[in-house]
Amino acid sequence: MRLRYFESKNFGDALNPFIFNQFLPGFFNDDPAVDFFGIGSILGFDMVTNARRKIVFSSGFAYGLKPAIDDSFDVVCVRGPLTAKALHLDPKSAVADGAILIRELIREKPAKIYRYSFMPHWESELKFNWAALCEQADIHYISPMSDYRQVAHEILQSEVVIAEAMHAAIVADALRVPWIPVKAYNGINDFKWNDWGSAFDLPPYAPIRIPSLFNSTEFILELCKKKISPIIPNNIYKMGLKGYGIYQNASIIPHTKRLITTIKNTKPLLSTDRMMDMRVNQLLELLEKVKKKYAVTV
Repeated sequence: MRLRYFESKNFGDALNPFIFNQFLPGFFNDDPAVDFFGIGSILGFDMVTNARRKIVFSSGFAYGLKPAIDDSFDVVCVRGPLTAKALHLDPKSAVADGAILIRELIREKPAKIYRYSFMPHWESELKFNWAALCEQADIHYISPMSDYRQVAHEILQSEVVIAEAMHAAIVADALRVPWIPVKAYNGINDFKWNDWGSAFDLPPYAPIRIPSLFNSTEFILELCKKKISPIIPNNIYKMGLKGYGIYQNASIIPHTKRLITTIKNTKPLLSTDRMMDMRVNQLLELLEKVKKKYAVTV
């Protein structure tokens, strides 16, 4: 059996081997005949292969092509009701994002040393130096590409997590740390947030919007090389970027710093203990069924 997930340094994706190797020890031997799809919005990716058996456990759909769910699929559960509806699955298959199982694996209770912490989407970290801005705003910065153990530890050390990364909110919620959703870039996917949140009776996703910021010397310059260079001469767009960089430094960044500071006055969110307990127990029961059903194949 192969554990299938989007392999990256992103915190949410990196939770897959940590969580599933703990709950399904010895199951993953890289046998391509059986694929186990775990945490992440992976059901629209081309990683849905021609494996003889495809086990879906807490995965989500958010973009890409909807897979044709045929007899080769064993849909144990999915992330939420929006995924279930999109893929024409039994509504009862909507349980939770498997990342909440981290609650069963991390029992430490460190002291709270950060009043507020901010964790952006991993792609947002590539676009701008959010760590420096957070330092100026007296907010602890959590990198979404740090080791998952360190990220979880810093979340536990926080009184409130300001989350652009969805799994920052999911893990904070599982560890009973209140969180506030924010959104800096339009690429943040509303569908998957609502998919997860609706499984916990949370209010519809309504993030606080903060300005999109860019490192003109890195992210935007590279983007311009790919998109604009064939049309506009290099010297023209480089002059434009230099001018925008001056404007961003003088106006947009100070405004963003003030805005992030005012977010501290926002009432944070947290699912109920009852709902979290119920969803975790459901996932644990379903994992036991997977163990019994597929033990002979590993």
